[in-house]
Amino acid sequence: MTTATTSSSHTSKHIDNNVNSLSLGQALDYCLDILKIREDSESYRSITQTTKTKVPLAIMKTHGSWITAMKLIADCSGILNYNDNNNGQVFSQTQLYDFLVLATKVIEGERANNNNILLIILRDIMENYEHFSHPLKSNYPRIIVDVISILHKGIDTKGSKVNPVCIEKYYQSRKQQQATTTTIAAIHKGEVILKEDFVESLAQITNRGEKELEESFAKLQDSDMKCISELCHNYSRLQKYSKLITEGSEQEFRKEIQRELGRKLEAHQLRRATDSVKRVRTYIENILDNKFIPDISHGINHVKHNLEYGYQLMNLIERRRQKTRY
Repeated sequence: MTTATTSSSHTSKHIDNNVNSLSLGQALDYCLDILKIREDSESYRSITQTTKTKVPLAIMKTHGSWITAMKLIADCSGILNYNDNNNGQVFSQTQLYDFLVLATKVIEGERANNNNILLIILRDIMENYEHFSHPLKSNYPRIIVDVISILHKGIDTKGSKVNPVCIEKYYQSRKQQQATTTTIAAIHKGEVILKEDFVESLAQITNRGEKELEESFAKLQDSDMKCISELCHNYSRLQKYSKLITEGSEQEFRKEIQRELGRKLEAHQLRRATDSVKRVRTYIENILDNKFIPDISHGINHVKHNLEYGYQLMNLIERRRQKTRY
């Protein structure tokens, strides 16, 4: 027994000092063991199955096996949250602390020991975790992984470069995003976005299967879900506008829009509306893939902002309550 314990301790120390040299399988096994995610649990099965079928190669190439393993665990936690009828399974406070400690192993030396953002995250976990909303608890592991990725390589797991000087703003922005995130089942049960025609329209637009769409839904903010549901509801109009633009002329498109709206559009408004029609599929897919990352200094993504302005001009999505300058 003593020999086995000593051997296990030696292996653990060896891994702690060489996380950047581990294979993905080794990193996952070690992390799942430390987080006490049992082999007979749904979480374990979901994570290991994803490893077999959908390893994010871009993350592997940029960040290596350790960050990829942490990302897989964080993502599967969010997916399970959506599929669970009992409000989802989130990490306990202790597990989340262990998750943070594991993630920081990829950072060497004083960058890990004397880093202000890590102290802020640790304080949030220890002092504020019990007051987090359920969506924020569910998505918090993803935020940790992205913050550590920025400290490690200067880029998050979505490919967005972030200056380390701005990392606290990035962290607070991500927290604010996820604090308002809710699952479909919790907010929209029985409403239009759960109807089959919504899912069918979205599948037709994106060429994605129902399961893949459900996984994306779990990560969306309520406001983004509302936008894509409204676009799907008005998709026949979008198809008509697209045909006018591609087969006819912008003049015909202008006439049709102005006839429906009962008012004149300025030249710059027509350009915005035309661009939004042309890029509706890109807009929806970027929403589903969470690719519209807010600019740190302004708190919005300007491409998303401008496309939504075009849809608002055509009454395809509801206008925001706040007054916005364009």
